[in-house]
Amino acid sequence: MTGFAESVPPAHRAQLSQLAVLAVAVAVAAAVVGWLLVHNGSDTRSPATPSGPALVSQTQLEELASSSAQPIYWAGPRKGFSYELTRTADGRTYVRYLPHDVPAGDRRAEFLVVGTYERPHAFSDLSRAGTRSAAGSVKLARGGVLVFTERRPHSAYFSYPGASNQVEVFAPSGATARALVLHGEIKEIR
Repeated sequence: MTGFAESVPPAHRAQLSQLAVLAVAVAVAAAVVGWLLVHNGSDTRSPATPSGPALVSQTQLEELASSSAQPIYWAGPRKGFSYELTRTADGRTYVRYLPHDVPAGDRRAEFLVVGTYERPHAFSDLSRAGTRSAAGSVKLARGGVLVFTERRPHSAYFSYPGASNQVEVFAPSGATARALVLHGEIKEIR
């Protein structure tokens, strides 16, 4: 007697494997969306609970931020865009701005993303990175620092003294990413 895997031609096994991975990703995203839909602010789970990309509302982002031990940053509300939320096991939170017709999980790197990362020495690490060759830095209000590098031309990073987090702003244009930070448009969700 042969098993199912043995009866499937090798060319189709890869497709089945990909479908299984996709099904798991969809299930995880559905669970996250379900949690966000019923979340009432009383959940005490760790803010680092991982989740795949899921579309959420502004209200859901605000509820999540208010229950999180770490701040979560974003570029504020934007008309014509949906908010995609992704959280990783290592404490990273990403808010990505997708046009309304783009589904969560779209693999293109052409959308605005604001990532918030837990880092115990975020400010000193960024300050040091800003002094390296092929890097630039700008002082921000309240003693903060904005750093950008040739190695990651589409991203700008910032932090403030005493903060335990670093924020990355990714945009199709590095100039846009830096301008969003310099004009004060990247803020903590409240």
